[in-house]
Amino acid sequence: MRYRFDNALARGPIVVIGYLGLVFLAVILLAAIVSAIGRLSMGDHNATNFLESFWQSMLRTLDPGTFSGDVGWPTRLVALAVTLTGILLGGSLIGLLANGVDQKVDELRRGRSPVHEAGHTLILGWSPQVARIIGELVIANESVKRAAIVVLTREDKTVVEESLNAAVPDRRTTRVVCRSGNPASPEDLERAAIAGARSIVIVRDHDGDAGVVKAILAVRALDPTLGRAHIVAELSEADNTRIIRAVTHGRVLTVSSDQVVAEVAAQACLQAGLSKVFTELLDFDGDELYFARVPELADHTYGEALLAFEECSLVGWKTAEGKVELNPPTESVFGPDDEVIVVAADDSTVTFTGFRQVERPQAAVSGRERPHAMRIAIVGWSGFGAKVLKELDEFLPSGSVVEVVVDRDLVDPAAMAGLTMEHASLEVRAGDGGPEDLRALGRGARPDKILVLGYRDSLSIDEADARTLLALLTLRMVWPAGTDDDVRIVAELLDQQNLALAHPVGVDDLIVSSALASLLMAQLAERADLDAVFEDLFDAEGATLAMRPAPELVGPEAAPFASVVAAGRDTRASVIGYRLGATGAVVINPPKSATVTLGPLDQVVTIATDDDPAADPPR
Repeated sequence: MRYRFDNALARGPIVVIGYLGLVFLAVILLAAIVSAIGRLSMGDHNATNFLESFWQSMLRTLDPGTFSGDVGWPTRLVALAVTLTGILLGGSLIGLLANGVDQKVDELRRGRSPVHEAGHTLILGWSPQVARIIGELVIANESVKRAAIVVLTREDKTVVEESLNAAVPDRRTTRVVCRSGNPASPEDLERAAIAGARSIVIVRDHDGDAGVVKAILAVRALDPTLGRAHIVAELSEADNTRIIRAVTHGRVLTVSSDQVVAEVAAQACLQAGLSKVFTELLDFDGDELYFARVPELADHTYGEALLAFEECSLVGWKTAEGKVELNPPTESVFGPDDEVIVVAADDSTVTFTGFRQVERPQAAVSGRERPHAMRIAIVGWSGFGAKVLKELDEFLPSGSVVEVVVDRDLVDPAAMAGLTMEHASLEVRAGDGGPEDLRALGRGARPDKILVLGYRDSLSIDEADARTLLALLTLRMVWPAGTDDDVRIVAELLDQQNLALAHPVGVDDLIVSSALASLLMAQLAERADLDAVFEDLFDAEGATLAMRPAPELVGPEAAPFASVVAAGRDTRASVIGYRLGATGAVVINPPKSATVTLGPLDQVVTIATDDDPAADPPR
């Protein structure tokens, strides 16, 4: 009996409260029976029947002062016994109730309660990128009255909520609900209301790609066709992204974070301001990419459509068969069911304003500068560096040289012996990573570009960024910004909070590894149809963003932006903005009627394909 009683107590406060209630009832029944049999009078009431005795006994268990008016020692002793039992049991009951409430509050704080939401975005896993993803989704949901984001992670719910409150204090119209659980557990996914989720975002946490794959399988266990919500998964290895897309028949949109950052880093190293253009296109604060059906374009060419929108910039089309193509040939003709792909501030601004004829302005220079061999220095290294080299190799002209300077205490030079490049020769120099190694870059052949990478494999995020910032300070001492010895420097930072520390150094472009992947995942979480657009945009073999020197398209005279678009059209490129060389400011999607004056240091932002004259970035 004791063993069974102990097991019952271990089942929780509800069982204990039940036992106390039974004891409570037994004491009252016993007192009522004694009072009825002994015809004891309690207070002013004559206990002439059992029900009256039961009632009077219960009153004395609930209120100790009730028995003060009892007369006669037998009555007083019974009332005293009942009252003392009531005090004992009542105190125990109050303690159990308080403990039960505390347990329930603790359960809620630990995030184990079920979620009752529908039409929400479900984020599985935890990493520093989650805060950035949520921040972007909050902006995207401004027009939604009651938007919701649910985060399911194995991290402590309180820690997650405090981190998100600090990173995203203004949630606007969006509720953020955090729950603790295993993203790879179907039971925990059901608690997070996966059945009603509109989209699912899976981020890499401590388990890396393996954790993401298990989370996808858990989702598939509940939804075998993966058709309820579109899924965006972050993976590190490009091979894993291809496998996941193949086995899920493309229903899981995969983002290789390292691959995206490597592509942007390589292109930004060669083209000033390109990282800002990518950020403008990927974030929700400003202009974004939209699909729209415009019936007025039927039977008209893509070249005509480039100038048919005042407040948005045309970058491609989606055919009735579902094929997405950026910067198609200008003579391509729109069908009645084809859609345009535009850069616009909002989908409401995608308005057809009529075809127009714009005379192309006279270019300041004739022809384009032919690419020449260049020397690029890479300072710092990690496993991510091999992907950067591969992306650089796709753009570098033959005869180029890439020199990698590493700290031998953090990187084993022998492990880099197998690295090769097709269009450039690779030189690896190991040292102590101090200022002398960096100053030595200026004693030999002067580099045309310098790319600083973080030691993400050997150091913590803060330590790696500190090394990057010290390297930038040293490099700017050798090649001061704004002088004849100025060298273009692009740096990778791992923590976005360190951006403010790097700007005063005079770096040309800063790339935050986690930020770009976060922006891309947020875009795909909101609109899965953009996957084909970004896949084409980030692929070097497809359409690419290119920064063309303004003098190759227009002269120094003031002219409407429409004339710049017309000049780009005649070189088979889609123009979406410009960059001012004096300030580095990037302007995306200005109105076609806006007057612009572009000088010799300014650039035009274009999207061009491989076979177009504008496709090759200025090397």
